Amino acid sequence: MVAGNEIRLADFLDESCILCNVAALNRDELLDRMVGALCRTVGGFDQRAVVQAVIEREMQAPTVLTSGLALPHARLAEIERPHLAVAIIPKGIDFQAFGEDPVCVVVMILTPKSDPGSYLRLMASLSKLLNSKPVIKRLCVASSAREVYGIITEGAEYINIKLNAESVMDRNPIVLDESHTLSDVIHAFCAQRVMDIPIVDSEGDLRGVISIEDLLRQSLPQHLLWMEDLSPIANFEPFAELLRKDQETKVADFMHDEFIGIHPETPAIQLAKMFLMNNVRQIQVVDGRKFLGVVNLHTFSAQVFWA
Repeated sequence: MVAGNEIRLADFLDESCILCNVAALNRDELLDRMVGALCRTVGGFDQRAVVQAVIEREMQAPTVLTSGLALPHARLAEIERPHLAVAIIPKGIDFQAFGEDPVCVVVMILTPKSDPGSYLRLMASLSKLLNSKPVIKRLCVASSAREVYGIITEGAEYINIKLNAESVMDRNPIVLDESHTLSDVIHAFCAQRVMDIPIVDSEGDLRGVISIEDLLRQSLPQHLLWMEDLSPIANFEPFAELLRKDQETKVADFMHDEFIGIHPETPAIQLAKMFLMNNVRQIQVVDGRKFLGVVNLHTFSAQVFWA
């Protein structure tokens, strides 16, 4: 179990579960080797089943946290406490995360199914430690498991972690600015499979949000919504009219400036209440007007229930 606000990474990592100077592999082969190291050291679970669980989780939502770093995870009924494995791939590996650079540091997190907060706490502590290019670079040139272990466990013995909005937010969501066009919005919605897009200005301030519903409202003027029977509109004529102007219509013309914004220190559990009470899919994390990231309902739910 991982209780309280203080995390000691040394409690969950064994040198035998650190793979250094890993030659170029594909993602799934790497995950299999990491689970194998944990299976030999920890035992008590089926290697093939755990590999499949980790791969399935990655296929649903890649766990690339920042450039060069991934935190794959599985939640197991068979274990009673969390365990970590680390792989260092100096030349990098494609982790199949859209738009991300190759990953050279992978930390696998196995946590008990009965402890939903343990993954979030470990993820937050690892993010706090590893979310910097100098640390990633030091790990990539480390020559031994002992050196890697030392880098990960150096500094303060305990890391104080508070599970807040900053712990669970997406720091690099898809965003647009007011100069983008309807064509850009359509591409983001359809190609990236998002339903809400923050609109940020050149200073990094949050100006508004566009949702997929805003696109539908642009296509169906108010007078059409009052019509009970839309069957005379057989070929989506209002949509065709909108698409003819997709290069001219600016984001600023139909974004909305009302959104749920929270401070990064907002307790993570408070987000669950906000999603329910406000009936929204996305919450914006801001400091004043400065945009920091988003918490999506789908991702938040996966982190809590599935991780």
